[in-house]
Amino acid sequence: MTGTETTVVLVLLLAGIALGSYAVGSISSGYLVGKIYRNVDLRRVGSGSTGATNTFRTLGPGAGVLVALFDIAKGAVAVWLARALIPSPPDLVHLAQAIAAAGAVVGHCWPAFLDGRGGRGVATAFGGLVFIATPAWIGAVLAFFLALAITRIVSVSSLASVAGGVGGYVLLSALGMTPFHPATLAFTLVAGGIIVWRHRPNIERLRRGAEPRVLLFAGGKPPATPAG
Repeated sequence: MTGTETTVVLVLLLAGIALGSYAVGSISSGYLVGKIYRNVDLRRVGSGSTGATNTFRTLGPGAGVLVALFDIAKGAVAVWLARALIPSPPDLVHLAQAIAAAGAVVGHCWPAFLDGRGGRGVATAFGGLVFIATPAWIGAVLAFFLALAITRIVSVSSLASVAGGVGGYVLLSALGMTPFHPATLAFTLVAGGIIVWRHRPNIERLRRGAEPRVLLFAGGKPPATPAG
């Protein structure tokens, strides 16, 4: 196979990974759980998001945790498929898994189904980050729970996790604790940008002081409120 033919095959393979990952991300666990759990279309209640936060507020913590786990799995599965299709060389592996993780996030936020109405992308991006930037995901987790403990506002915690994920990757790479690759950094920035963009309504409510807080460790089903 000539060099040109090899390049064409690689481009097609990466494009296939992007499309396949987008398809994986488009599987809306929130919509499915809402319909199966209580015959509720999450697009029509609360914030209209099909992500874990709106599921938690509308259907309760059990359903919210289930959706969060499914959404994390989407990012992880997309990366795993990319690694299976392109196992070497290392530079191509980094590129393929970054494309896969980003594709899953895009699919989650703007699915091919449900009129393109998805979630905010936080859990799916985290699922990808766990496998392509280990152990940088720790920064995202610490930032999320620290912000949640301080503010009790999920959207603030989600935005903080973006900073924690990007900052954690850059810091740990500089310390030599995780390999640095431009494609991985690009994924953290692109996914972070998408998450911030999807949180525009939340940011506007924060500006007005109208963003709801969560009741940590409270019993019963939380009320349906306009949140992430």
